[in-house]
Amino acid sequence: MKLHYACVLVFACSRSPSFPPASSSNPDAAQTQADAASQQQHDAATMATGPYLVTTIDQGVTASVSMMNQGTAIGQGSANGATPFTLTNLAADGSNTQTIVSATNPFAATGNVPDPAYGFCDYTAATPARISYVTGAKFEGSAGTDPMQPMTPFYFPLVYTSPNTTTANAVGSASPILGLFDWRPKDIDEALVVAESDDLGATWYFMQNVLELSPGNAGCPADVHSTNAAGSADDGWGHAAIVQLPGTSAKTGQFLYMLDRSPANVDVAPLYAIALPQSSNKFPIWNTNNTDPGANDIKSIATTLTNTAGTQMPVVAQQTVGLLNPDGIMAVFPTAATATAGSAVTVMYVQKILDGDDTGATALPTNEQCKKAPFSGKTNHDISNVRLATTTDGVHFTDLGVVQGLNDPTTVDYRGTRWVSPRATLLDLKGDGSLWGMYFAGGNCLDGDSDAFHFIGYAESTDMMHWTVYYDADHPIASINTITTANQTDGTMVTVPSTAPVVATEAWFAERLYAPTLVQQDATHLVMTFAGYGVQTPGDDLLDYRQIGHVALTVSRALVTAPNNANTH
Repeated sequence: MKLHYACVLVFACSRSPSFPPASSSNPDAAQTQADAASQQQHDAATMATGPYLVTTIDQGVTASVSMMNQGTAIGQGSANGATPFTLTNLAADGSNTQTIVSATNPFAATGNVPDPAYGFCDYTAATPARISYVTGAKFEGSAGTDPMQPMTPFYFPLVYTSPNTTTANAVGSASPILGLFDWRPKDIDEALVVAESDDLGATWYFMQNVLELSPGNAGCPADVHSTNAAGSADDGWGHAAIVQLPGTSAKTGQFLYMLDRSPANVDVAPLYAIALPQSSNKFPIWNTNNTDPGANDIKSIATTLTNTAGTQMPVVAQQTVGLLNPDGIMAVFPTAATATAGSAVTVMYVQKILDGDDTGATALPTNEQCKKAPFSGKTNHDISNVRLATTTDGVHFTDLGVVQGLNDPTTVDYRGTRWVSPRATLLDLKGDGSLWGMYFAGGNCLDGDSDAFHFIGYAESTDMMHWTVYYDADHPIASINTITTANQTDGTMVTVPSTAPVVATEAWFAERLYAPTLVQQDATHLVMTFAGYGVQTPGDDLLDYRQIGHVALTVSRALVTAPNNANTH
């Protein structure tokens, strides 16, 4: 993606993308000349005053690994299960080692993990049994006795606030934030973990483990040296998003959206929209109509799709209609608190066309396809389009078309943005919907992976549809390892990023980072929770991947409204 530069007094150089010519081979990514002219006028107007919001970091602030208690669930205790397995347990096995080699290759890693199920199941008995990490103390107003562990293998966070969650559920009396996290011990099990934080994401307290792929002993591999790779491993649900419909109370009209990763759906089938009738103000995703311990209807994917017998108010899981090849809902534009029932909600989502750039009607010329990534050796042919859609009922959506400016699905430049991750955070910068800011994650041919995990950037828009990027792969908020290599565009040597990222790169996210989700600390500080990997490919080393971390960012102007991640009122 070509970049234009404009230096404005007191602000750093800003960048805005220019778009490729319309291409009949990729009609969704094409623009009419009128659209292009309108976009250029929009870019020029925005650049004339410089970026509205500049992101910096206070002296001495660094990104840190987030911690979670391993033990009792808040308020539920052992009756509904304990916190899930973490890689701290796996690392406790002395036969498992890890080595990260980065002197010549920033993606090189070697690992020796002969016992991948260590700490997950007990193999001393004839039949493997799931290990339950319960210490017996509830986190209700006191710190309890549970140990705190690094949040791995957790990733793809969604962090938001909800008036439906009371204070002092965990520790302290601060207003809590909620976190939804994909939990994915590779090739063993998957689930959605719900947690609460009273310190803006530094420490989390476990609430629920729901939508589990293989609950209980069913998730135990045959022996400690085995995985479930030959069966249903990696077939769970993920990429959680929350939408609350206008004109509804905090306990009704709320939907959870999940991506179905099973092979039959090849990652881009309709999302599952799960209505959330809430029976407790402490648990945002909890249906307790089934009173059997650990067997509430949303506990596993199986019981969600086929409700437990005797359920009086069953969980309803429906597939979305109208979203095109969705990889996940990226962001939700807030509606006014006065909006009435039936009003439309606008969402931004990522359309992923698997192998789209070299097959079928969307095929691109060879010079617009990625070659093998220089370090990972991967080649990816997916097309990623960011799109807008509206819904009035949470299930049926009307697609509004492809968003312009965030990415270029044809770029092979290692400084460009070819793919975008389906997780972002919106800021209503003036409080009236006239100017939007957005933190997002992107990637390109340098990674060879459409998961878009190379950098975290920032963009702005006045109309939701046209965006100007101010922090990109070459000038990022945060980035993976700095890489110097020959650019695919013309073979010249490039260093990416050429400008040091705002957030210094740490070892735990040096090879993947994405899914930025932010909450407000005060008028000029945002705390960003995001996912990071210490290795690019988990198969290389199970001991150093899928980590949750956080960092406090400083913005150049006081924010009128807090970030919106779930359209909650």
